[in-house]
Amino acid sequence: MQTLGLINLQKFELLDEEVGAILPLVREVASQHDSVEDPDFLDEVSTYAQELPRRLRRFLNGFRLTEPSGVCVVSGYPVDDSKIGKTPAHWRIGWGASSTTEEEVFLNLCGALLGDTIAWAHQRDGYLCQDLVPLEAHRAEMLGSGSERELVWHTEDARYSYRGDYIGLMCLRNPDAVPTTFASIDEVQLDPEQVEVLFEPHFVFYPDPSHPTDNEWEKGSVLFGDPESPYIRFDPYSMGEPETEEARLAMDQLIQAIDENLTGVSLLPGECLFIDNYKAVHGRSSFKARFDGTDRWLKRITVARDLRKSRGARNAPASRVIH
Repeated sequence: MQTLGLINLQKFELLDEEVGAILPLVREVASQHDSVEDPDFLDEVSTYAQELPRRLRRFLNGFRLTEPSGVCVVSGYPVDDSKIGKTPAHWRIGWGASSTTEEEVFLNLCGALLGDTIAWAHQRDGYLCQDLVPLEAHRAEMLGSGSERELVWHTEDARYSYRGDYIGLMCLRNPDAVPTTFASIDEVQLDPEQVEVLFEPHFVFYPDPSHPTDNEWEKGSVLFGDPESPYIRFDPYSMGEPETEEARLAMDQLIQAIDENLTGVSLLPGECLFIDNYKAVHGRSSFKARFDGTDRWLKRITVARDLRKSRGARNAPASRVIH
């Protein structure tokens, strides 16, 4: 394990013998389930994950338990560019087995060491493992499916109390080296007075554009947890103006501080980036998409450490979709 730069990006590189153990496991699991959306797979994934190499399990458990940084990368999983096929023209490609089932299984096995995958019924048809690909119709939109416009940094699903603890991204293709941007709240320097204001419930959160059918808002604080090492809930482009001048100033200072600390990583095929959604914001640089089957292609999952907190919004204890 190594730490890269001031942003404390934790990186784990799989050894050849670990890849040699992972590939048969992934193939076996993929052969037993039609899809990672399969309820039977979801019920078993945390059990399967215990068969991953111990060193990888130790790394991700440490990321979950000790919160050493806001982001980490797992590298070394091989992706066969010809086998996965062309970058899809849309994220809505249907349920069932696909050319990338094994990659989806690996991402979900790693995610299961952090918690349980969740999805929103009103977002991307309730898919748990989503394709992040540029859509020609969204090229100028500030969405994960956009391209020509920067996806400005944010915490995921900030409006929702049931938002995930982690975002997992697996790169299948990134020929233009498009960076995923991020900044950790632990790298941000703020005055104690501003921290105190940001811990108070002055701030209104609206759904971001990826939740098109929801127009409800929620009020709360931007920072929470331990004031010495706080958690963050922040999406300035989907928030109302704070109710006091003091809160507006604190919010502006936090935006400036995050901008100054924003960095990024251009993921390579097979790399999995896990973002602590309570400790870091993330986004994506703009790029020029070709829409010819060769564009950037990531898989995305959202992981919750505690399914029970959303039980009232799910149909059954083991259901992963929030309504």
